[in-house]
Amino acid sequence: MKRILAIAAAAAVLAPALAVAQERMSDAHFIAASRCISFADLPQLQSDSVDVSALRTAVARGFRSESVSSDARNEARRVRVTAPSIAAAEGGVDELRRRRDEACSSFVGTGLVQAHAS
Repeated sequence: MKRILAIAAAAAVLAPALAVAQERMSDAHFIAASRCISFADLPQLQSDSVDVSALRTAVARGFRSESVSSDARNEARRVRVTAPSIAAAEGGVDELRRRRDEACSSFVGTGLVQAHAS
């Protein structure tokens, strides 16, 4: 009986910590989310109806090491810098949409990105 109570007490203490750990986005997902948001923010794609507000909120949670934050910023910068040349090519805006959809696909499945038909 004491053992059952000890296990129950340990579970009660650890449950909130486990919930926070599961809620926190991995570093790889953090960088991928930054890429998705960068595509969604491109001026060339503003006429599309894609809502990344929940993803922005998820990204804002928690502390990230400087190297992970730097990787996310660099990824976002790469998207912003290459977008104009991609968009200028024939079919370029469609290519940007394809890249955005690819970058955001795993977040659509979790409900963090809402893509509305236009």
